[in-house]
Amino acid sequence: MRKFLKPKDILLLGLASLLDAAEEIKDPFRLMSSSYKSMYGWVPARYRKHNFYQLVSRSFKTDLIEKVEKNGEIYIRITSEGQKTIQRDFPMLSLQKRQWDRKWRIAMFDVEEINKQVRERLRVKLKELGFGMLQKSVFISPHDILKDFSEFAASSGIKNYLYLLETPKLIVSDQRDLAKKVWKLEELNGRYKNLIDEIDKIKNSHIIANSDRIKKSDGQMKEKMRNVYANIRNSWLRIVIEDPFLPKIFLPRPWHGDKARKLIRELAN
Repeated sequence: MRKFLKPKDILLLGLASLLDAAEEIKDPFRLMSSSYKSMYGWVPARYRKHNFYQLVSRSFKTDLIEKVEKNGEIYIRITSEGQKTIQRDFPMLSLQKRQWDRKWRIAMFDVEEINKQVRERLRVKLKELGFGMLQKSVFISPHDILKDFSEFAASSGIKNYLYLLETPKLIVSDQRDLAKKVWKLEELNGRYKNLIDEIDKIKNSHIIANSDRIKKSDGQMKEKMRNVYANIRNSWLRIVIEDPFLPKIFLPRPWHGDKARKLIRELAN
């Protein structure tokens, strides 16, 4: 897994709707209510309620989320500061809809064995930015993020170990085959497909098919439905943060990520 999802990440990613549109969620004064778990699965397994309340309180104080009133109802939503936090911590999410400029970025580094921790920090950051490993010390990306990475390298004191290049061409027999191997796109596509299959099962199950009846049923059945959706939502988030969001020209066909995204949105409605 490229990046561990902290409770704050789940809270903000849920509200940001993965940066497509800011969502507003009703009733901030019952943040631990099952309706929140149903929509976003914000409360991870074994995460203590008291700690979660503290997280939400801190998020209000640090201006990551805010309260709004609509038609007499109180909602919470992510702020512009919260959006910036998501963009900083998950930079790949902001690249989803950018058009490829047909240039490749290459990051090479030469770190001595004695500085193993520095080398590992470099690799982790490169992967977080969507770079794929061509060789142990050579990473490539089609995204225009050298500036961001240069700033990180300078602030982290590791710039002297780096060589950053930009080129309009990679001399390879097939760029699509290269992308498939470097980013393991077939495996990622398979994870999206498995998620789609799981959603289809849920939609066809007794729980979803009889949702109207369940709304009037006992609390145990309602809780079961909420937990099922919470698990799906969390599975979706974990796949998305590992997606390098490559230009469509490199993606396997069909690319199941698009359908998975659509189904997640339908489940949320």
